[in-house]
Amino acid sequence: MNKDLKIYIPLINFLATVLGNDTEVVLQDFTNGFDHSLVYIKNNLSNREIGSPATDFVLDIVRNKIYIENDYLVNYRSRTHSGKNLYSSSYFIKDELNELMGMICINSDKSKMISLKKLFESGISIIDENLLGDNDKTSADETIVENFNHSVDSLIDDLIFKETNGKDLSQYKLSKSEKISIVQVLDTKGFFEFKDSISKVASIFQMSEVSIYKYLQEVRKGE
Repeated sequence: MNKDLKIYIPLINFLATVLGNDTEVVLQDFTNGFDHSLVYIKNNLSNREIGSPATDFVLDIVRNKIYIENDYLVNYRSRTHSGKNLYSSSYFIKDELNELMGMICINSDKSKMISLKKLFESGISIIDENLLGDNDKTSADETIVENFNHSVDSLIDDLIFKETNGKDLSQYKLSKSEKISIVQVLDTKGFFEFKDSISKVASIFQMSEVSIYKYLQEVRKGE
């Protein structure tokens, strides 16, 4: 763990204690890449381990430099690998050059409160206000924007499964255009920030790494 990020551990312990067992608090360290960026976790709800990779949401933040104009993002939806939906917020830890060093991520399981709200929603409006806040009034806010994966391999498997509409690639042969489309999606999501990402895609596509590099160059030239 980067020494400049260790100072946040007491804060994470404090937040985890105050927010309770239904809220996970995570420290991410990006100073050595994104493959094993999870360096500290309290009240583990996502069943991730120390050394788990950055999420698809983090890669999107880095790829689009969302952290440049923002210090934090709050109240977005996330999902664990087992399918549990969480409410998440993230604080960006930046260096003196405004580059992203890490993140503090807070992921809350509000299922108990939601169940309670449904029981009383006919008459007790205060529960709704305290539970979700003013920023959670529309159905669009329920969109899952972050998925927690245990490994880089599971992340790419999920992305490719989604982009191929669940096709079994051991039985279905992708066309060149389908492969290029998937490479484009992976690049847009920042997947190629991971080490060995080219070789992982090449293995799944049963192609050479050189071919994947060519696809990637073709995609980026078209941007």
